[in-house]
Amino acid sequence: MWNTRLSIALVALAVTAACTDQLLAQDRRILDAVPTAKLSVENLSHDYQADAKAADKRYWGKAIEISGVVSGTRDEPTGAALLFNDKNGALILEADLLDDQAKAILSSTADSHRMTLRCYCGGASNGHVVLKSCIAPKS
Repeated sequence: MWNTRLSIALVALAVTAACTDQLLAQDRRILDAVPTAKLSVENLSHDYQADAKAADKRYWGKAIEISGVVSGTRDEPTGAALLFNDKNGALILEADLLDDQAKAILSSTADSHRMTLRCYCGGASNGHVVLKSCIAPKS
């Protein structure tokens, strides 16, 4: 009996630990979230390039507001994403849009257009920063 309880507890702990490093792709709490930081796409990318571990402690899972020049868009399984490149054309940030906001954001966005977004920071992946549940904040 004791071994069964221990086994169940260990499985529950493992499942919980596995879920803590994931953000929801579509988290509507962003609509009311207050950003903990406001910074440029370039500064956020620089923070992750300089020290990803420190940047994760500061930004991961938190609502942040970023501004930058949109380089392009990409269709995603959950909707769409805005892409931001550095001055050399390398991808530095991908901002996955909240589904029900994506159409309005995309219709108001053109390449080389400056955009401000509020998103949850998902950290660095494949050499660029990933943001989730992005919306255009109300002015």
